[in-house]
Amino acid sequence: MIETKVVNYSEAEQFLLKVPLFTSKNPFGQTKDFYRFVQNEIDEKRLGKIIHVAGTNGKGSVCAFLNQVLLESGYHVGMFTSPHLITMRERFVIDGEMVSEESFLEAFNWLCAKIGVYQALGKDYAPTYFERLFFMGMYLFAKAGVAVSVLETGLGGRLDTTNVVEHPALCVITEIGLDHMAYLGDTVAQIAYEKAGIMKPDVPVVFLERKKEAFDVFIKKASECGCKCHVVSKKEYKINEIKKKCIDFSVASRYYDYGRILINTSALYQVENAALAIRACEVLMQECGFDSLRVKDGIWKMRWQGRMEEILPGVYIDGAHNEDGIEAFVESLKNTADLERCMLIFSVVRDKQYEQMIKQLCSLDMVTEFVLTHIPNERGAGLDVLAQQFGRYTDKKIRVLEQIEDAVLYCLKNRTGLVHDIYIVGSLYLAGAVRRLLEKQKG
Repeated sequence: MIETKVVNYSEAEQFLLKVPLFTSKNPFGQTKDFYRFVQNEIDEKRLGKIIHVAGTNGKGSVCAFLNQVLLESGYHVGMFTSPHLITMRERFVIDGEMVSEESFLEAFNWLCAKIGVYQALGKDYAPTYFERLFFMGMYLFAKAGVAVSVLETGLGGRLDTTNVVEHPALCVITEIGLDHMAYLGDTVAQIAYEKAGIMKPDVPVVFLERKKEAFDVFIKKASECGCKCHVVSKKEYKINEIKKKCIDFSVASRYYDYGRILINTSALYQVENAALAIRACEVLMQECGFDSLRVKDGIWKMRWQGRMEEILPGVYIDGAHNEDGIEAFVESLKNTADLERCMLIFSVVRDKQYEQMIKQLCSLDMVTEFVLTHIPNERGAGLDVLAQQFGRYTDKKIRVLEQIEDAVLYCLKNRTGLVHDIYIVGSLYLAGAVRRLLEKQKG
């Protein structure tokens, strides 16, 4: 693929979309060599304190909580996350705002020039789509001179592109589940091993005490690296009250008394993610003090697209896309006291373990109708297969609508006073497609 300087954001985006057609995953060593080649312009000293976050579920939310708490505490923060729902620029956030098209274009052309010089030196290296976006993000954060960089891994950890960073200030690992098993292993322990690969010698690490198989792997890896462990267990937080649009909870801390904390969602899984982020911030900022009121403000103000997000009154999208994620989604709905009846739109990519996802969704008594739709690419699971699976586990009405737009419009037209809420779940691709559809209608 020939590196090309472009003149506008649209051209840069179109170029990046074509990258997967011409490149495949590079050996980690080659990616790290290129990272060192551009170190003069993205030196880690210019990235501030780096917080590196891995995990199966919740890592994007934990990054968003960290970002917001740090902003409320007065830090200059860059956040790199994936995937995006509408625009690639969502992946690069500086001080709470995604970067401009002009900044994105500048980073794109900078990277193309660097790749050209590197290849001219005889290096056989063509960055993948994710690698390009990561290097662009690091360029933008270094140029901005952020005080803290919050980095979310893409896939795994040990061999993930983001793991080229050599001197993080803190590592965080969220909940571990069975996902991307073709790449990471087919047991919780194997996947945990890959995630634990972000640990670095003498760098503190924060992780959950939830699944014993994962916890044992983390403890062993931390011991090998000489990392101080900061463990968050279910005993560390307590849910006081759950409402449709917020949760009141408390966090046990060795350092501060937060009192009752409010989170702006009904998603139970976000309480665990918030507790993990709070502990991570405590570890990061021990030496410079910690304002518990600003922590509470940050937790309340955090918004994260596609995670039990209300995009229209009574219409929620959730990016849960694996068995553990759906389990957390189902638990949230079952524990929302003022939720009586709802409709549910579902779609999924075909390489997921969707039978168990469907079985869990069918246990929701408050769902009056399941509406199945198709993710518009070759990865989407077949609607006939999905309908058959739903038919195995429920006697409720199942409607099949190929087009996502038709599914959303059908639910909007057919909800009544008793059935007011609509939930859309199963895939981040689906969440993104719905967001794009509604943004287009608003425009």
